[in-house]
Amino acid sequence: MSTSTLKKALVHTYMTLFTLPIIAMIVWYFLAATMNFTTHEVSMRNFDFLIKPVEYDGVELPLIWPIVLNTILYSLLIVAIEVGVSVPTAYAFSRLDFKGKRAAMKFLFLMRSFPGITLIIATFFILVQMNLVNTYLGVILVAITGSLPGRVYIMKGFFDEVPWDIEWAAMVDGTTRFGAFKKVLVPYVFSGIGAISVFSFLGAYGEWFLFKLLIFNDDMMTLAGYLSKLVTKENQIVNYGLITAIGLFYTLPVVVFYIFTQKMFMKVNMGGAKQS
Repeated sequence: MSTSTLKKALVHTYMTLFTLPIIAMIVWYFLAATMNFTTHEVSMRNFDFLIKPVEYDGVELPLIWPIVLNTILYSLLIVAIEVGVSVPTAYAFSRLDFKGKRAAMKFLFLMRSFPGITLIIATFFILVQMNLVNTYLGVILVAITGSLPGRVYIMKGFFDEVPWDIEWAAMVDGTTRFGAFKKVLVPYVFSGIGAISVFSFLGAYGEWFLFKLLIFNDDMMTLAGYLSKLVTKENQIVNYGLITAIGLFYTLPVVVFYIFTQKMFMKVNMGGAKQS
């Protein structure tokens, strides 16, 4: 056996062992959702939430499909805003010289230094003053404020790796700076755009704290909030079967999404290390 074949075998073995807990979790989700471990009865009634609202032991939740739509629209909107803001911002930090550039970079780094939970009281007070509590706009503003600095740093790393000569050559050939950005730079950093899009989508898909704090209407919640309302009632689990059924429904799209986007994760370069 050659050295390269042995290395590949070791890597695949390691990755298989690494994913076994995740596979075991999904299998347990399915068994717990479909089987009564006491009577060994198999039933699909825990998946009734797919066709009717949830009513169990005083917990009432709306039909799940509008919640799914809320989750998808919210996640896609977060992706669009974060990509639309972070890409041109990172380009400016990487390619342009302007007054206050270093101070702005330090400010972005400082924003990444504070855990969001430490600012939540001040954030809530500001949103109350702006009448943005119990609105999607309030949640979106808080969410992107916390994540944009990291996205900008990642994208700056990708722009820093693109040689200046390529951009200059495009402008010498007659294109504008914006034309060079769109036609030359964007294709080079497309993997970075894909990577931050994946991060943004998964972060938005799993968001529950902001919805729990800022949204009071059940019909405005997302899947994570939908599941969290069922997990505890007076700090006690209410229904393992129903929770695992909804958890399986919530988890599988993420697993599938990760399978198809894992190559983008491998291309992420944490930006800011290379200075132009």
